[in-house]
Amino acid sequence: MSTPGRRAGLAIAVALADWATALAIGALHVPFFLDSWATSAGVIAGGLWVGIAGGILYNALMAATVWGARAWVWASSSVLVACSTWLFVRLGWVDIERPSRLVRAGAVTGFANACLATLLLTFVVGLTDDANTRAFRESLRAVLGDAAASLLTQEFVIEIADKTISLIAAAACVVLLFERGHTAPARHA
Repeated sequence: MSTPGRRAGLAIAVALADWATALAIGALHVPFFLDSWATSAGVIAGGLWVGIAGGILYNALMAATVWGARAWVWASSSVLVACSTWLFVRLGWVDIERPSRLVRAGAVTGFANACLATLLLTFVVGLTDDANTRAFRESLRAVLGDAAASLLTQEFVIEIADKTISLIAAAACVVLLFERGHTAPARHA
């Protein structure tokens, strides 16, 4: 990714891919978000600023089309995901040939994002009644009895699974789309 035009194009593709994923996940009522995979893929393929720009553009699209203006605050989650991905790429943890490191990177990112999401939901956005996570949240409340404890538990479980799945998908997509031709040696008959 050498030219500014290519990086800008990749950032736009990141935003559109995360947006399309969010719309599909919402329509399917999956209890995860999975809308950060393209942000991570943008970082892996194009660098930190591609992921950050794509993640912020994605949040602008969601705020304008689905969530409403107050949802801009979720751009901080995309920035966190982009920065975490960048750090783990630099540490060599984003490698589909070493899945235990990749899973740990996703879990750490999910843990950090769960803390951020809990703060945002509690102090900025307000608790929402997300239809996709309602059944899971109600099950936790039945077991835990405390809305605060169930929110925190829900965020940790969902975000750790979500960010781990998203990071694995991002790494696999980058390998398939950008590196496949460069890593496989040519075979001669």
